Amino acid sequence: MSTSGGRAVSVSRLLAVLLVLLGLFLLRDSWLPVTYRRLPYGGDRTTEEANAGSTQPIQQDNTSTPPSKPTPATCRDVPGADNVMVLLKTGATEIYQKLPSHFLTTFKCVPHFMIFSDLAQDFADYPVYDAIEDVSQHYREEHADFELYRKLQQYQREGQDTSKLRGAGSWNLDKWKFFPMLQKAFTTAPDNVEWFVVIEADTSISWTNLLQFLRTMDPKQPFYLGAQNVIGDQAFAHGGSGVILSRKAADLLGEKREYEGKETWDRDWERIVSVSCCGDEVISRALGEAGVHLTPAWPLIQGETVSTLDWTGVHWCSVAISWHHVTPIELDSLWQFESDWIEEHGWDTPYLYRDVFEHFIQRHVTVNRAKWNNKSKDRKLVSVELATEGDEDFSKLNDFEKNATTSEDACAEACRRMPEKQCIQWMFSPGRCHLGKDIRFGKSDEAGDMHWTSGWIQPRLQRFKEGLANCAVRWAG
Repeated sequence: MSTSGGRAVSVSRLLAVLLVLLGLFLLRDSWLPVTYRRLPYGGDRTTEEANAGSTQPIQQDNTSTPPSKPTPATCRDVPGADNVMVLLKTGATEIYQKLPSHFLTTFKCVPHFMIFSDLAQDFADYPVYDAIEDVSQHYREEHADFELYRKLQQYQREGQDTSKLRGAGSWNLDKWKFFPMLQKAFTTAPDNVEWFVVIEADTSISWTNLLQFLRTMDPKQPFYLGAQNVIGDQAFAHGGSGVILSRKAADLLGEKREYEGKETWDRDWERIVSVSCCGDEVISRALGEAGVHLTPAWPLIQGETVSTLDWTGVHWCSVAISWHHVTPIELDSLWQFESDWIEEHGWDTPYLYRDVFEHFIQRHVTVNRAKWNNKSKDRKLVSVELATEGDEDFSKLNDFEKNATTSEDACAEACRRMPEKQCIQWMFSPGRCHLGKDIRFGKSDEAGDMHWTSGWIQPRLQRFKEGLANCAVRWAG
């Protein structure tokens, strides 16, 4: 009897303990601290997840004025996002190096995008379209520009690594992608898409600034925008910097193709592409014949990186929309910066180049930097021993300019003695002193054969910033 009673007591106690533990587990949110990782642009956090981190109960204030605009649940819900299609142009030799960072950053916010390459494939669950397959067969099979294309087809059939073909004719092949890419996008995009934005795999775009910029224009007008470039007498939007086309511009190009006959139009423009250097320049010609002309959008859309940009008054208060030649690390850094900006300022306040400078550059240009090339290039003072044809005549230099080639301090002093608008930074290597009138950050030259020490004249840099403190936000190129 005693043994059986002891067992009953033990079982009862065990059940009681289990019930207590179960209650603690079910009610853990009321006594455990809640932690979460902040996701960029609002990420995919639900309202409940966002509220979970608060230590205060949520109270509704019926006396306050409600916000004029609701906060988007995610970056895909921002007004205007659903009216934009992004076309990313890349190549099979680089796709696995450059494309992943876009899916981890910008594409998280883009409801409509298409990826075009020179090889049809799937990237995870996303189709990658072959922009070359619609080019006439005789070009694909016989033209020298398509040697890489034919090799890529072979490598894909054999299961070989297409990245091993990098550099083998990619540039020649790239120019053929523009027309087929645009035609496919124009004909397959949902009716609600009003804008087409073309970028490359090493282009970074600001999603918030882009959407705000597009709201300043009417997509029913034939807009063709980008960083203006010129070949001969033909102005065009530089492809790598980003190209924007309105739905009306796309319709006019399509109507021109229909009017002339698709086969005839395609044949004529393929012939032009075959003898031209650049697809983005040829597209400008075709748009011009359709009555769509370039609206310059530089410096909002531009082709430099944060490190290579010349930080001038033209840029300072302009809205920063695009960067080119960015690495995956730079793309991610810009995304994180934009994420923090939106969290603090919302979706209706653009960030300017000056904001990018303050975040990425300012702290790095307050001291001289060894083994660093800051791209000073407006004056190149070279000693007699190192001078070559094209360098300034050393004998005609002022004494302080001659002395500038002897030391870092003398080089900096030469910059200070020049008029303020002619010099704000310098870089020195024994026998050489280069001076620059615009602020540039540059990059390390530690891995190179030639090493520089770079510096910036702090009082002049400060006066430059103060002089632009009240400049108006610039929305136009």
